[in-house]
Amino acid sequence: MEVNTTYEPYSQEPEYIETNRDLLLTLDLGPVQRVVDLACGTGLLSDLLLQIKPTLAIYGTDISRESLDIGRRQFQEKGLLAADLAAWHAAAAAGKGTVLMIEGSADTVAMDSGIFDMGMIGNAIHLMPDKNKFLQEVRRLLKPGAPFLFNSVFFTGTFVEGTEGIFAEWMKEAVSILNTKNEALKAAGQKPIMRVRGKAGKAFDKGWLSPEEWAALLEQNGFQVTRNYKRSVPISQRGLELVGAYGGLAEVLMSGYPVEVASECLQAAVEPAFKTLGVSEAPRYWLEMTAVKR
Repeated sequence: MEVNTTYEPYSQEPEYIETNRDLLLTLDLGPVQRVVDLACGTGLLSDLLLQIKPTLAIYGTDISRESLDIGRRQFQEKGLLAADLAAWHAAAAAGKGTVLMIEGSADTVAMDSGIFDMGMIGNAIHLMPDKNKFLQEVRRLLKPGAPFLFNSVFFTGTFVEGTEGIFAEWMKEAVSILNTKNEALKAAGQKPIMRVRGKAGKAFDKGWLSPEEWAALLEQNGFQVTRNYKRSVPISQRGLELVGAYGGLAEVLMSGYPVEVASECLQAAVEPAFKTLGVSEAPRYWLEMTAVKR
């Protein structure tokens, strides 16, 4: 697989789709008509939500134009893409399913206050640079008593106790593959792949919040937590290979190296790591949280 600049390949894996569908099935959508999908990416959550309740009007926003273009094409093919905000409002008023996808930041949404019956963000809340600002914006957008839900696989507690070695072995194998590449380059009289200093990023559990910390943050920002749950979702060998293909993660896990090289090494490292440990999947938890605006 080539390096991918979006999370789209892994987001199409059955394990990823079903995990997000299961999250949405925990909701009572009876009174819900207008939904804001924050950091919507290609619109996976929106698509799944419309499968559950086809009459919803969903407003999605994301900073990635590439992801939005993928999502727009998909919703256009389904006849669900709103041409503009006026068309979105008209569809919402008529109780017709529709999606509007706008480029923009999840913590600054150009919509009126108190307009949405529900808010959601799928596996991206950990990326918000100012989490208080983000939650205050979510609260502004929602009607009183409206639910806000999110999930994330990047939180303190995601690793099942005793399985940290799987991910350590993965990284060990990736570095070994990189070293083999460099030895081959040296033997051919070429320069090795060098790491650029000063670009080292944080990998894995660095700055992530625990379920308790997320609950406290929601309460501090005017929400009442109604559900706090850790769902066990193992990641398959193919799933981890697809994760390795995501450039955004590769440049963090092997920071300082060219992202194409880092991604290639991470993808190739999964199979030998699993074989060495005699495993076929890596257990992990997803955090799922629902809160209502007070």
